[in-house]
Amino acid sequence: MKEKGHIYVLESNNCDCIKIGGTNYPPAKRLQEINNTEPYKSLGPWHIFDFREVFDWRKIEHNLHYQFRDFQNHEIKNQKELFHISKFQAKEALDAIDPEEILYCPKIDRLFQDERFLNYISELFINTGLIYCADIQGVWTLSIFTQTNNGRYFTINIGSHEVAFSTLNKNNCPQINYIVVDKMILDSEYDEIRNWILSHNGEVGKASYSTAT
Repeated sequence: MKEKGHIYVLESNNCDCIKIGGTNYPPAKRLQEINNTEPYKSLGPWHIFDFREVFDWRKIEHNLHYQFRDFQNHEIKNQKELFHISKFQAKEALDAIDPEEILYCPKIDRLFQDERFLNYISELFINTGLIYCADIQGVWTLSIFTQTNNGRYFTINIGSHEVAFSTLNKNNCPQINYIVVDKMILDSEYDEIRNWILSHNGEVGKASYSTAT
């Protein structure tokens, strides 16, 4: 009997293997269990590298484990899901899953196939410094098509503060791109950046929330 669920690939800086598994839970919930259960706990913390939602997760999991059977880790006991392959090899295997087996392809999956958007988000993370805490869960959140009065293409929050967003260009309202940066951007040393923003019809001002620096 088919059982809908997720196939996931996990990675950890403390393990030279990747973990390929399946679950009928949301991947984030399963991740919490893995990070609190041996033998995986001692090899963590684990992070989700990639996943797919499928119609029959047990079948897909079995097929992937069989595909990489020659690379299975046999040294670590009480597990059958660690493999001596790169996360990119595992991702290729996920990409090769028959589209008919895929349960749902959410908007965010399609969105990240947009090269311009992906490059924009990558540059945004680099220039805001978020790239250095990208793997720290709970520090930041990225939301796509959030429900707001003006409409958002995306928002990035650090804690409870919205630090970057782009609005949708609709209802004859021009698109707005907003980002909070360090206050030293206002110093004369960074006139080049200020001038670029102003020359592109932008504005520079103090952030609206009281704890901003």
